[in-house]
Amino acid sequence: ETNGWVLRLTISGSPGSFASYTFDPDGNPRVVLASLHPGFVKSAGTAVGGTIVRTLVGTKPVRKPVSWTVTTRDPAVIDEIDNGNGTVTARIALSEHVYATDTALVLSVLAGWRVGEGAASGIAVTNASTAVAPMPIFRWALAPFDVVPGQFRLSLFVASHHPVGFEPVAGVKFNATDGTRTRTQWATELSSDNSHGDNLRCYSVMIDPAAATALTAGLLRCDAEVYPWLGAMRSTDAAGTRSMAGLATAGVNVSAQSPFVVGYDPAGTRYSAQFLLVDPAGTATASAAMVQATHAAAKAITAAARPRDYTTALQALYLANRSLVAANGQPAQTRSADGARIRFVAGTHAGVGTTVVTAGLTTAEIPVALEGDPDDADPRGNCILQTGTPGSGRVTRTRLRNLRIEAGGTALMASTAIFWFLDNVELRAKAGSEASTVQPLSSATVPADQWNVCITRSKWHRIGYRIGGTGNRVGLMRGSEHSRRADALALLRNRFIPATEDTTNTSVESGLGQWTGSNYALGAFEDHIAAFNDIRACKNRVWVANPAPVAIAATPNPSYRRLVFMNNVCERIGSSVEPFWSMGETELATISYLIIEGNSFAGERVNAFYSDPVPVTVADTNTQLNQAFCNRMANNAYDRNASKVDEFADPNTQAVRTAGGVVNPTGFRPQMVETWSGHYGAGHEGNYDGGRATGAIDANRREFAGLRSEQTAIQVYPGWAVDRSVLGTGAGLGDYRPVQASPLVARARRGSSDRDFADVPRQSPSPAGALQTMGAEVAPAGARHGQRAGAPPVGWSAVLAPLKAAAAIRASAALVTLSVGVVPFKSAMAVRSGTPVLAAASALLPATARSRAASGSPLVTLSIGVAPFKAAMAVRSGTPVLAAAAALL
Repeated sequence: ETNGWVLRLTISGSPGSFASYTFDPDGNPRVVLASLHPGFVKSAGTAVGGTIVRTLVGTKPVRKPVSWTVTTRDPAVIDEIDNGNGTVTARIALSEHVYATDTALVLSVLAGWRVGEGAASGIAVTNASTAVAPMPIFRWALAPFDVVPGQFRLSLFVASHHPVGFEPVAGVKFNATDGTRTRTQWATELSSDNSHGDNLRCYSVMIDPAAATALTAGLLRCDAEVYPWLGAMRSTDAAGTRSMAGLATAGVNVSAQSPFVVGYDPAGTRYSAQFLLVDPAGTATASAAMVQATHAAAKAITAAARPRDYTTALQALYLANRSLVAANGQPAQTRSADGARIRFVAGTHAGVGTTVVTAGLTTAEIPVALEGDPDDADPRGNCILQTGTPGSGRVTRTRLRNLRIEAGGTALMASTAIFWFLDNVELRAKAGSEASTVQPLSSATVPADQWNVCITRSKWHRIGYRIGGTGNRVGLMRGSEHSRRADALALLRNRFIPATEDTTNTSVESGLGQWTGSNYALGAFEDHIAAFNDIRACKNRVWVANPAPVAIAATPNPSYRRLVFMNNVCERIGSSVEPFWSMGETELATISYLIIEGNSFAGERVNAFYSDPVPVTVADTNTQLNQAFCNRMANNAYDRNASKVDEFADPNTQAVRTAGGVVNPTGFRPQMVETWSGHYGAGHEGNYDGGRATGAIDANRREFAGLRSEQTAIQVYPGWAVDRSVLGTGAGLGDYRPVQASPLVARARRGSSDRDFADVPRQSPSPAGALQTMGAEVAPAGARHGQRAGAPPVGWSAVLAPLKAAAAIRASAALVTLSVGVVPFKSAMAVRSGTPVLAAASALLPATARSRAASGSPLVTLSIGVAPFKAAMAVRSGTPVLAAAAALL
């Protein structure tokens, strides 16, 4: 049918009932629809055009909309049509959508799929679907406009509606260009980008701009072409021209289809040769001599001759009058502060200064950097810059790095400074200003199609201003901690700080969200990604999504489209009655192409794809409808996934009809079937809904929850290791790995990441939720997340692979145990720990091992030696390894 998820069959026979059909979709499916769809396949380290063979199964006969009497729901009626000529037309729900571009649809059925029916195959099916095949969803995962002297990394986070195994797409082609020459690198496997200490799984490559004929120094435009298994290639270069014009703003465009921009400076002379050291003991009289070519030279200046504050340093840069020659499509610049590094000595710097900076200073390509003194042992803790009288700034692009910002009462800068890049920064209130809701950076007006804040490796807490409020449009927030709600286009590997740690936060905070407002470009509302976030001990919603207005979305209703919420650990504590997230609950909405995958939702419900808007007029009661289609909801562990998509007896509808004088004013709303693809689990798979709630379980459940999914009729504990949600102990920071006997196990067979929340390799089948089963976790229950333990080393159980092993999931031999030392995340190697190392029980895979699941043999205890890091032969040898005292890295 045109909706793409219903198969309409005309068969000989008479009308039947639900009991007439037996489909067995999770066992031996009796109704199978095959199709072909163009896409891409891997070939010799690239992705090339190919065809994917799709296999969809019939899951359940579709019923007619159910009406209600005063107190009870009428019995469901099967949606069959008696054609009066000895044939019946039946409507069958499919496990996924058929797209308009699917071809060669062929149906096969096994005997008994309907009472009296035999087996049949090779039945041609007409494709009348108008559903459009989904595009990959992606965002850049690194901060742009950094200065690179040589090789540099490009990382793109990608999710897909049709992953193969645990790979979202067939490959990503990266390129970097100076406008004349181009470097190209392919990634056809997920890899770990540890740029921010978080091992983010994404598509990541290293680009060598000096290979062959070197690229020209200046801004480089970097793009990615994403090749899905199913569907068309999608590029960050939407126009396909690789335009070099206006890269300074193109790199902060809100659309996912925007380039990534870096400043290439191999000689260290274009951006990197301006260093200043700010010292409160210095002078407010600026001079060009304050600007030096190296940090050491800047530090050699006597304290009294150094700039005493930031604005004095800026005036010194003005006086230095560095020029940038035109390069890579960018015009020449005078009075350039691009890439200048203004560093602050240890201590408290009260304000940025009041020196008037002469107009004309620019950062047209690269932000000026405000940094803590790198010679200090802890610049983030000891180099403190406080707000005071906001400085004039004169530059519009600022990078804060390796220091602390203390705010309150005023912004750090006046409105001139509007683009902020925070890396390894602690932002908090000055003592006594913890309740301040003043924008701490600046409140300048930002163009509607641009973001202006990027936050990596930072901590935002103990302040009343939330991340993403007025004047803060966050493009990327990664590897950071926050106690206030964080709104961004991409939220990757962050940790929500509970109120027990930030005692100044007395509000009931939500965790993550999108930008708010209706005046932004469409790109601010689409391709939003929130993945691998720790949102435990939350007292409100974990995710607040906002729809794009009708005028810019070009949909019948405000649009939730191409949003990703993936591999997050969500835990509710406290007494809030808000759902974790909801869409369409009391609003009109068009909900399409979402990916909700691999999350653990402990302690509260999710209100997914409701059909319950509030009518105002009699006409509304007949025409109002929500829409939901082409959404992937997979591998999630829910305490409750509430649904009202078949609540046709609506009291608001009945009240409006009564007030409008309608005869027999019922609350019946049959138009609400436009959300029924989710009601029948089309695109849903591998989910578990335990039905737990603080109140009674919903009477209405989905007709079909999706392949390998389960929704319980009674409240069932999902079998987590330690439940500290409001439905458990209520203390927060629980351990949401499923135990071996959990109903969550063995549900997920494909997904957009090959690692779980704790960076443990996913196996197939994998449990529903964000974490693998007990025995595979690498962090204690109270750890911030798998890469950020932040506590003394403790015992843990994990699988270790030999040096040459591609992954611990490739085993075929018995496992042996090994006693090793564990160090905290911050320790790059065991010899850097500085704290006692506790023993931990770990499994060591022999060189021929493939996986515990594949081996089937019991674990045995064996005492063996551990070779030093450089002894590669210890894991390659076929002979016993002698015992040795060594550090395990």
